[in-house]
Amino acid sequence: MRHRAWLLAAVVLLGLAAWLMSRGDSKATAARKPRVEFPRYPRDAEHERNQRRLTLPPPPQNDPKRPGRRDPVLTALPTDKATSALVFEASAIKESPAGKLWLDCMLAERGMDSFDELKDELGIDVLEDIDRIAASSEGLVVVSGQLGSARLSSLRGSRRAHGARGALFEEEGRAPVLGLWGDGLLLLGRDAEAVEAAIDRLEDKVPPAPPVIPEWASYGDAYGVLSADDLAALLEESQPEIAERLRGAVSQVELHIDASEDVAIVADVTGPVKADIDDLGKTLGATLSLARLKAQADGEEELVELLDMARVSPREGRFLLDLALPLPLIQKAMSRCGARYRGDVAPPVEEERGGEAGEAR
Repeated sequence: MRHRAWLLAAVVLLGLAAWLMSRGDSKATAARKPRVEFPRYPRDAEHERNQRRLTLPPPPQNDPKRPGRRDPVLTALPTDKATSALVFEASAIKESPAGKLWLDCMLAERGMDSFDELKDELGIDVLEDIDRIAASSEGLVVVSGQLGSARLSSLRGSRRAHGARGALFEEEGRAPVLGLWGDGLLLLGRDAEAVEAAIDRLEDKVPPAPPVIPEWASYGDAYGVLSADDLAALLEESQPEIAERLRGAVSQVELHIDASEDVAIVADVTGPVKADIDDLGKTLGATLSLARLKAQADGEEELVELLDMARVSPREGRFLLDLALPLPLIQKAMSRCGARYRGDVAPPVEEERGGEAGEAR
């Protein structure tokens, strides 16, 4: 096995995909009723879980914005309010039909499945050891779990200490840079500075600041915040006008996602100017209405039923957007790459060998 730092960046999600694939495809029928539960607040189990995760002591400075104990994963993430950050609950991904399809596709594209070697040589069991995966737009990924047995010293490159409990593993000319803090956090940064900054936040070497994802907002199968620029970039190609308006009207979008069956998304959209955010909310409401009419005209009954539940709810200077994606729609979009990886279907000759076929004709 060739030890490359980037391999650990992929192993977490890819390992989950390998396990999920072994369970076989979930069954979907045309008559199935949508099963959607919008995550608008933490359930009791999530609240109790979040309390258990407050293992980091309060900052030594008397900071009224950060009273009490802290969550290390959220503390490690960059605190700039222009940052986008998402947290994925690994157990939810493993048990989610939509998560399975997404990870299945990713594994098919990358073609990597030697996870027993990673367990044998690095001591990380990606199916059992991982708790959460958090990623930020500032080039930092935080992986939490039972990582005390990780043998990162077997990686090529140099190891150096940073702070009281941190260590960096660097290989010249390769990214990401790996870091380990304590025995529960694996840090992957696009450069050493990103990993060092995360360790400094964990060890209070910098002035404390509120986390970009508040502890009270840690609920759903995935959750986090998107900056206006990052969200607009996602819509740039398909909805350029809305993308441009997002940049001007929105300051941040808080996301909560439930993927236990159909995917339910709650987005809390805030902006600095009430009139602009109200106008944007009306535009998005009209877009949802048009999407429902199109689905109805196309005979997509399940999509119509789910769009019936999609709504924009105005608030003071913000609005809530509820949106549901049906599992069959996700299956249709993602199933081909996973089926090709498993060998369930042969690649279409016309598409894979279009150049040769054209010459033969």
